[in-house]
Parts: sequence; C-alpha cells; structure tokens
Amino acid sequence: MKKTNRNLWPQLCAVIFLAFLALNCVPVYAAIGDMSFFGGITEGTRLPKTTEILLSQAGAKSKTAEDTTMLYKEIVMLSGTATEVEGLLTIRRSGGVTEDEDIGTFEVTYTVAPSETTVAQAAINRKIVNTVNWRREGSQIIYDYTPRSWTETIVTPAGAYALDTRQSHYGVSIIEDITAGVSYYRGDVSMRAVYIGEGTEANAGLGTVLEIAGSFYGYDCAWSNTETHRLDCTVFSGDDWQMQYQVRPSVSVNKIMQYMQNEPAAISFRGNYKEVMQNQSGLEYDVFVTPSQFFDEPVNGKANIPNLNAFEQLIAPDLDFLRGHYAEEDISKLFAMQVLEDEPKYFQPSQAMTRGQFVTALVKALKLPVEQPEAAATTRSSRRKEAVITLVFPDVTPDRREYPYIMSAYKHGITLGRDNVTFFIDTPIPRQEAITLMIRAVGLTGLGLDPTPMTAFVDDFKIADWARREMSAANYLGLVDTDEDGRVNPTDALSKADGAVYLNRLIDYMRSDLARDYTDHIVNYAN
Repeated sequence: MKKTNRNLWPQLCAVIFLAFLALNCVPVYAAIGDMSFFGGITEGTRLPKTTEILLSQAGAKSKTAEDTTMLYKEIVMLSGTATEVEGLLTIRRSGGVTEDEDIGTFEVTYTVAPSETTVAQAAINRKIVNTVNWRREGSQIIYDYTPRSWTETIVTPAGAYALDTRQSHYGVSIIEDITAGVSYYRGDVSMRAVYIGEGTEANAGLGTVLEIAGSFYGYDCAWSNTETHRLDCTVFSGDDWQMQYQVRPSVSVNKIMQYMQNEPAAISFRGNYKEVMQNQSGLEYDVFVTPSQFFDEPVNGKANIPNLNAFEQLIAPDLDFLRGHYAEEDISKLFAMQVLEDEPKYFQPSQAMTRGQFVTALVKALKLPVEQPEAAATTRSSRRKEAVITLVFPDVTPDRREYPYIMSAYKHGITLGRDNVTFFIDTPIPRQEAITLMIRAVGLTGLGLDPTPMTAFVDDFKIADWARREMSAANYLGLVDTDEDGRVNPTDALSKADGAVYLNRLIDYMRSDLARDYTDHIVNYAN
C-alpha cells in the first residue's frame, strides 16, 4: 500500500481510505439457522430486491423488524407414528457479529407456536433462548449455541408430551467462511430431549427420549441462500420400544429471471425482464428401525411448504442493435440487472473490457456494498477531526467512476492490483485474469485441488501458473468454454461481449447451481 503523494495528488486530502467504516458498525447476519435445529422447515429468508439494495447504498434508512416470523412444519415421531405439525416460527436476534470485533456474544430465540391453521391434536409450543458465543479468525467465524432456557410441549393424536428441562440438553456449533460473494457454513447439532407424557412422572425416570445428532450445510449470497440438514434421530419410549429414523429438511430461496413480451403493439418497449424470488422448502424422512407394533406405518414420507413467490420489474434497455448477437441475452440481462450501466446504445460488444470496467461489473454482479468517496469523507469527518489520507492504487483516484467499486473489490480481497502497486485501470483484462477474479470472488479456488492442475484445454500451456487453480475450478463449474478448436485463449483480451457471458454465468451459478449442490447430495440420498 502506498502513501499519498502530496505533490501529485493534493486533491485527495479529504478522501478516506476504503470508505466503508460507516457500514461496519451494525450487526450482520447470514441466513444461518432459519429453520432452527429440530428437523423442521420454513419458507426461508427473503432476498432483498434490487431497489432495496440501491436505496441502502444511497444511504436511505429503512425500518427493520426486530423479529422474523415464518410458517413452520415439523415431523414428530414421539408416539411411534409420523405426525406432521404446522405452526409459526419466530426468530429474535438480539445483537450479532460486528466487523470491528473479533469475539463476542449475542442471543437468538426460537419460538414455535400454533397458527390459525394448526390442528388441535398436532401442535408444538416451544421456546428456546440461545446464548451464542462467537469468535473470528480471519475470514472465518465460529458460533457456539448454548440454551439459556428451553420450554416445550408437544401434542399429538396419541397424547401430550412436556419437556423435562432437568434431563434435556442441546448444543450447536457452526463454522462460517465469509468470501467476497458468498458466505459458506456447516455445523453440527446434538440434542437429548426427555419428554414426560400423560400419566408418567419425571423423577421416576419414565417418559419418552428423543436423541438427535447430525450435520447441516448452508450458504448465503445476493442471488440465493440454502440450508440443508441431515439429522439421525432415535426415539426411546421407556423400555417398550425404540425407533430410528433420519430426517433431511432443506430450504432454498433464489431469484430467477423471466422475460415478458408486451402484448400491446403501441408501446415504447417490446418487453422486459422481471426477477422472481421463489422458495423451495421440503423435508424427507426414512425410518430404519421400526417397532413391531408400528409395522403398518409408513417408513418414509415428505412434507413441504408451498412456494411464496414475489417479483420485481427490471428496466428495459434498448438493445435492438444486438439482435442476433451470440451474447445478446447475456448483455440484455446484465443491463436489466444494472450490472452494466453505460448508455446501452454506445455499448460495443467487440471492444476490449478494461480491468476497471470488469471489476466494476463484478462488484455489481456480487452486489457488494460500495460507498461514494464524498459520503465517506462526510461520515468519517463527523466522527474524527482528521481524515486518513491514503491512496491504494495511484491510478485509481476518487474522481474515477470505477473508484468505489475497485475499493470495494480491494476491501473484500478480490483484487490487489498488479504487483500490489498499480491497478492498471484502463488496461484490457486478459481472459484468465477475469476468470481468476470471478473464482476468487466466490471463494471456490479450492476446487482446483492440484497446485498446478492440467486442464483439458488445447492451449493449457498458455495458462499462467497463478491462474491454473482458478481456471481448473471455472472449467469444473462450467463458467468457461472454448472456441471450436478447444482453446480457451487465456492471454487474449476479454471482449465486453465475453465479459457479459462470463458474469451472467457466474450469476446463474449463484442463482441455482450452487443450491442444487447443497440439496441433491443430502436430501435425495439417505445414509
């Protein structure tokens, strides 16, 4: 990092390095544990709309609800018979993880209560208050959930069950890895719940015991979020019987794009894209050990929550001059999503894309937070008397429109410039460098496991050593293709058309392909 040259850059004296501290003092949450950890499902966390993101970046204030309430379903096996229970799950988070601390504590409360549609003979009343201790190590955060209080009553057609808090325990531990574009996490849960049924006494050691142990995986990004659990469960009903089963709940929320052709002929635009936010919430269970008295009961089953779709209209750019171009759809989508924001009629698809242009579009595609230097200077100067005078790259000055986006990419570890000195903002970006930045942005460099992997590209020998893992990962993910001769042309300058193709593929991967990897390998296959 270079200090500001006062002779060369006197206009920078009021500029703030990285200009993001105003955003870092508020709690941040990923969509972790939005189903709780008892094998149930919800409709998931709603993704922000494009307008909401732009308002947030413009500094507009919006009131955020303290609690989140969602429809909830769970399969209860305490009686030996699968009972589907529906209710409302309310999540209250008090405090959270802040970016200026490395260790802390906050509280998460899960409350499940009957809804208006809950069947009287199938209901859960549960409240568990978790103390969450967390610590940060680099880009990773460890969360440990411990119940501070836990009350629960379950009603089934076979009878009612009340939790014996003295004999019950529960714990969850989670690791989250935060990359620029996606936060990934996995966790383990262990629970032993003792229920006292009708006619039993807690101090007599009688009752029903439910043991749960398992793992869960999830991720959260601007285009989708998914969480999937695989929980192995055992029910002991005193000395009478024992049942073993596995439940695999999963919830995914993502945004898809749909193009709508306008019906009237006399209208100023032919049609436009809209973004549809949809959820897919379901669980499957398989019973492995069935007591003889329940042989007539199903040994597997499913439950789901209906889709609750929402949509947002996107702008309709005039790109008629691209009719028939191989990248027409990709370019149109990026303009509609405002990843590309230049005047559409001046867009030249065959022109080389500069490093500044590509990084700006990548930051917009990932929907990373950005802040204009003027706003940052105002915010900073109101908190301290002196502003920090630092210039990261001598050729990336605050008067450049790409400045806040390159600073965001720098802060999130996507780019360090060349030789950590100059950014070369107006230099055409080579294809291998663009692909490297994309893979680095979503944290999937590790998919190219070999330090020097060989690819199937005919011109593999042209790939630089520093780009080999990322190029291998991009090939694995289907983000890059070859020409008709099997060449990827890694050192060629990336055209604006191909840049649009790459970025749209990355967005599509985050929309849907990533979610499938978190569900197909867990929900569809029982262990």
